[in-house]
Amino acid sequence: MLKLPQSDWLELQFSRYGLDELQQRWQEIARGMKDAQPHIGQRLWGLDPVPALLAESDWAQLEAGLSQRAQLLNLLLQDAYGQQQMLREGRLHPALYYNNPAWLQPCHGMLDSELGRLLFYAVDLVRDEAGQWWVLRDRAGTPHGFGSVLSNRRWMARAYHEIFSEQLLQPLAPAYQSLRFSLSELGQRTGEARTVMLTSAADSARSADDAGLANFLGCALVEGEDLTVRKGRLYLKLLEGLQPVDLLLRRIPDRDCDPLELGSSGWHGVVGMLQTVRAGNLVVCNSPGSGWLETPALSQSLAQLAPALLGQPLLLPDLPAHWGQALPEGRDWVARRFAGGPPLLLPEMETTDQDRWWKSCRPEQWVFQRYVRPGRFPCWYQGQLENFSGVVRCFLLATATGYRLIPGGLVRMRPPGGKLFAKDLWRLARKETEPAAAAPITPVDLELSRGGGDVPSRVAEQFYWFGRYLERCEHLLRFARTLLARQTVDSGSQARADLECLLASRAEFGPDLVSWVNGQEPDQLQSLLSHMQRLGTALRDRVSADMPRILAALQPLSEHLEGRHLLGYLEELSIPLWGLVAIARESLYRGYGFRFLEIGRRLERALLTCELLESLGTESPSWGVLDMLLEVTDSGRTYRRRYPRLEWMPVLDLLLADDTHPRSLAFQLRVLEEHFGLLPARSRVGLPAHQEALLRVRAPLQLWRPPQAPPLQQLSQLLPAISQGLGSVYLSHLTPRFQGGSDAL
Repeated sequence: MLKLPQSDWLELQFSRYGLDELQQRWQEIARGMKDAQPHIGQRLWGLDPVPALLAESDWAQLEAGLSQRAQLLNLLLQDAYGQQQMLREGRLHPALYYNNPAWLQPCHGMLDSELGRLLFYAVDLVRDEAGQWWVLRDRAGTPHGFGSVLSNRRWMARAYHEIFSEQLLQPLAPAYQSLRFSLSELGQRTGEARTVMLTSAADSARSADDAGLANFLGCALVEGEDLTVRKGRLYLKLLEGLQPVDLLLRRIPDRDCDPLELGSSGWHGVVGMLQTVRAGNLVVCNSPGSGWLETPALSQSLAQLAPALLGQPLLLPDLPAHWGQALPEGRDWVARRFAGGPPLLLPEMETTDQDRWWKSCRPEQWVFQRYVRPGRFPCWYQGQLENFSGVVRCFLLATATGYRLIPGGLVRMRPPGGKLFAKDLWRLARKETEPAAAAPITPVDLELSRGGGDVPSRVAEQFYWFGRYLERCEHLLRFARTLLARQTVDSGSQARADLECLLASRAEFGPDLVSWVNGQEPDQLQSLLSHMQRLGTALRDRVSADMPRILAALQPLSEHLEGRHLLGYLEELSIPLWGLVAIARESLYRGYGFRFLEIGRRLERALLTCELLESLGTESPSWGVLDMLLEVTDSGRTYRRRYPRLEWMPVLDLLLADDTHPRSLAFQLRVLEEHFGLLPARSRVGLPAHQEALLRVRAPLQLWRPPQAPPLQQLSQLLPAISQGLGSVYLSHLTPRFQGGSDAL
């Protein structure tokens, strides 16, 4: 029987699992999370298969204390960027404002909405050996973990469906549903505006958490370059024009919000964002400057501020802290820089290092917090149960009726010498009925839409290049499989000459296929797979939920592959590639994202076909080369149904001019023309650059009449102009080319 000293209820539920079964469940969770998020760094914390459970008395204490604390911090934020009454009365030290890099002077006086100030709030807590709860740190700027809580609960429900099917745990969805209604109230200034979530780059460590939250809330996940400010309004840059935004869920640091006014060195934010907030045209959650509440020195004043701002004492205490001109008494302290940063666990340092640090310490630059060893939780570590200290992170959401504690959370722990991981925090279901979330008070009639005009130009570019990489990888993979398969059955001198001829026709393959399969250079297989994973991850919130699992099957090799294993590896790799093609065709609605993905695929196929035929020359290749050419272009069955024998000119006609054959150049150009006609118009006079380039390509191909020599060289020179024209019209982010009408200017 599995012993969990944490809870009788938890021990009873887990008594059905032995150690071997628990190891199997852990492997299922680890494998599933790896498949869902294949990129290294996409997830900050691993997930422990053993949950954490707090007693209902603990939950009741935390619910009352944290709701009060969130209300206190919200009022303090209002005062700090408003009348500054606490500073005037001497309750807060001036250095907390004017010597504090977290204090944003440009945000003074621009708080816009009560709910918008502190919509998301998280807090780290520890429980000492006596059972007392202490607040370790507030997370009020861009608290991380809201999406991870949802994700972790899904994986735990999948691994322990027997427990969740009995509905013994309090669900998370109602709390997040109340957030949806709060957002509805905040965003109902106009019926045309929308809510977006501003995140950092897709390959950042926190992007997976943001993507999970945005997916549940149903709002678009955007980056700074997707937004622009025009005449005091924030707009989302879409292919068809600018769309107004009146509610922004901020998931980037305060300093990065507005590079113009806040002096950020990065470009994750939007120039002019603060201007739109001052004009009353934008609500930002959490309000810019709310990271000031995380100042370590501020926590020691909250107990004195609570009676002044709330009229009641603080229910949940902070760990004893010290900040001033003198060093604290004793050595049992954790030091954190006044400006913020990682803590120094001084009691865990070597004695000599600790003495050296205390002697060189300048106390005014540090905030000291009493050292407490957090309570221990059972976890699964290296195939067995171990007990490690853990920090509990709880999450609260602002609603119209007050702050609501999510009935779950994270317990973060780090084994000695190991990596940080998290536990799913459970709360047992209450006997009383959970109150239903209130619907929005003033509903707005939404205009029905069947269009696809919700794609920023950055996302369109990602779709375009994902299509190009997908087609190139699929083509080269089939090419390499064909050559490797022929090597095993054809051994004559002519066969070897034919293989060398085709191998030389693709410069990407280099001297041999072994180096191409294992290579990381541009257009080598592992490089192509990495590009596809990167772009697929960036598009995860716009494609099928099955996409991450398929991308996981495209993991680049971790070790060198020998020649005898190449064919098997490439055949296995072909299956997920075909799955990606199927998702691209069947899971995307026919909006602009689908158009650009298909444009990328068709243009890449046209380029590859033209390059391949040009490399074979104008003279008729041998029978073996023609046979393999039809195989690598997936055209053999079509040709054999039409012609009794292999000849060069019919093969050329099939691959170049037959617009009914889906692998021919003419077919790609016809499909490109169809997709171009469905893109938003940018010019009322003349043809756009990409359509003009397409017309120039189609003309010599339509004028070609066999047995004349095909214009392959001319076509190869003209095709790249299509991509250049498309980029100049739709995919350039240097200047706001298309404003969506005079009203947006």
